[in-house]
Amino acid sequence: MSEKAPAGWYPDSDGTNRWWDGDQWTDHQHPAPGSAQTATAVAAPAQAQPPVRTRADAKAEKAYAKATRPWYKKKRWIGLLAVIALSIVIAATSGGSDSGGPEVVGNSSSGDTSSNSNKTGSKSNPVKVGETVKLEGTEYTVKSAKKTPTVGGEFFKEKANGVFVVVELTVENKKDETKTFLDEATKFIATNDKKYSTDSDGTIASAGEGDESFMLMDMQPDVPETGILVYDVPVGKAKGGLLEVSDLFGGGEAYIDLGL
Repeated sequence: MSEKAPAGWYPDSDGTNRWWDGDQWTDHQHPAPGSAQTATAVAAPAQAQPPVRTRADAKAEKAYAKATRPWYKKKRWIGLLAVIALSIVIAATSGGSDSGGPEVVGNSSSGDTSSNSNKTGSKSNPVKVGETVKLEGTEYTVKSAKKTPTVGGEFFKEKANGVFVVVELTVENKKDETKTFLDEATKFIATNDKKYSTDSDGTIASAGEGDESFMLMDMQPDVPETGILVYDVPVGKAKGGLLEVSDLFGGGEAYIDLGL
């Protein structure tokens, strides 16, 4: 094994001197090559010289710094946040062309009533797994729902802090133009009546194993899309939970009993 060079100032590829800490290059550069300190350091034994730092090394360091930036500083997340903000503004300043309340599609064992508070698809009278409810021109059908301590597989695996509730949902846009659907338009309502948003780590782990996610999806008219929603809820609070769906560009909510 070759001996590492002692800490000191050494020539860099850009004509300046850079500080070697005895193990790796640092970001400290000497602005005046030829100083007494530099001359002393450069006189270190030839057999213990550190590797020359090239422009390729500098580019690699820059690429690494870019890749390890916090998620909120990356352009793709900034764009997503801008889309969400714009959607919220539009939703707040415009009304939907639909009734603003849920409508059951096809046969439903839940039945309907004249009272809006007890209407089929409302919180007090949710539809069931396998039934389709329409809200603001979008149809929602829960195919299945389950509880599991982990999601993902060998390479993408995530453990719940409580328990994961995994919902397989089919969404179909019945309007005449493309709509944007976000998983943030859904909430899991636990038995303590608290609302939970989708868990990003659990969603990424599921997507890594091939499951389709609803993190940001453009819904074309009459083209159903099926994906996975993952929620991390406290143990013991999943049983009897509901799925709440809403619309970015309209009002009202629809509710589905997940049968947990």
